[in-house]
Amino acid sequence: MNVPYNTGKVEIGKYYQRPYYVEQDDDMIAIQGWLIGDNKGARQRYWANVLYTTFLVVMICIMVVSY
Repeated sequence: MNVPYNTGKVEIGKYYQRPYYVEQDDDMIAIQGWLIGDNKGARQRYWANVLYTTFLVVMICIMVVSY
């Protein structure tokens, strides 16, 4: 229902558009993975970088405290 609510002074929802329906299936996800890149691999690289950075920060803190 795209009919706005009109109070006389204000039209509420005048420019509202319903979100479009997008059907998602395994083939579409696979094609997007081929075009955009590997989502699972990107997530693993992200967490590996987070762990590596955390490790470096902890090591630097230990070196500063022990000095």
